[in-house]
Parts: sequence; C-alpha cells; structure tokens
Amino acid sequence: MSPLTAKLTQPLRRGEAEDLRGIVVDEPLALEGALLPNLDFTGTTFKAPLALRGARFQGLAWFCDCKFEAPVDLSGALFLSDARFDRARFERDAVFSGTEFHGVACFDQAEFTDTAFLDRMVCYGNLSLDHTRFVGAATLQDCECFGGFWCNDTAFGGRADVRGLEVHGRTWLVGATVGGDAAQAGRLAASIRSYGYRWR
Repeated sequence: MSPLTAKLTQPLRRGEAEDLRGIVVDEPLALEGALLPNLDFTGTTFKAPLALRGARFQGLAWFCDCKFEAPVDLSGALFLSDARFDRARFERDAVFSGTEFHGVACFDQAEFTDTAFLDRMVCYGNLSLDHTRFVGAATLQDCECFGGFWCNDTAFGGRADVRGLEVHGRTWLVGATVGGDAAQAGRLAASIRSYGYRWR
C-alpha cells in the first residue's frame, strides 16, 4: 500500500484532516467504494487518473485550486459534508454522474476543459457554479438540487444539457452564457424545472 493510499484509508477522526495540500500525485489513484476521512487536497496536482467511484467522503472534502491533468471519476460518490472544488482545473473528462452531496457542491471559478458529466447528481445543499467555465460539453441531465442552483456569470462554451434538471430552491442564471450567447442561456433556463425563485 502506498503512503498516499494509507492516508486516504485512515479512520475518520473528528477535528483532524489528512493534510495533502500541494502534493503531486503521479500514479493512478483508484479506491472504489472506499470510506474516506477528512481530506484537504488544496493545491494538489493530479497527473494520473483519479477514480473514487462509489467512495464515501465522511467529512471534509477540499479539492480547491487542484489541477487534474488526467481523467477524474467520482461517479456514485457520497459527500456527507461540503465538497469544495473552487478554482479546480479539469483538463480531461470529469465524471460526477450519480454523485450525492449532502452539503454544498461548490465548483466556483472551476474550469472544465473536456466533457463535464454532472448528470444525475443529488445536491441537498446548493450546487454552485459561480464564474465556472465549461470549455467542452456539459451535462446536468436529471440532477436534483434541493438547496438551489447558482450559475452567476457561468460560461458554457459548448453544448449544455439540462433536461430533467430540477431545482427546489433558488435558480440564479444572471450573466450566464451558452456559446457566448446570453439568449441561449435564457433558453437553458426555460428547460430547468424550478420550484423556487428564479433570476436570469
């Protein structure tokens, strides 16, 4: 077992987090269905694939300012607290299909260069995409957002699929664009099933 894997499989200790800030991960990391402790990966560079399908993040999950140079697969993962991907850069496919967030799912100022699979997610807190940039195609198909959907100045550069997206809180699409066109964002908003306040 590698030292990194050993840290990731430590038991959860309340008030303590595994400090993995600023490291470089150059070997594939695959821990399907793992129980993960509090993790702080702030500023880490992932040069190899990250596969945590079905993993259970029991506490802190910080991936702020991370650079993902290889594919990321967090499909079916469960975040029991806030998940922070602020300012993260995803340079290859990013798969969050079927992921469940019990806290805030924060992707503020993140950049998705390749395809972003954010479909079938369940967000009990807010799904925040403030100033997020999607260069490739993005799918949020069949997501359910109970705490709201925040897309302030979000730029969808390519195709954006929101069929079946349900928002039970506030929907904010002010300044959002699709292919650089604000009018397209208006059509995007019309496709979202919103049960709360809507601003666009």
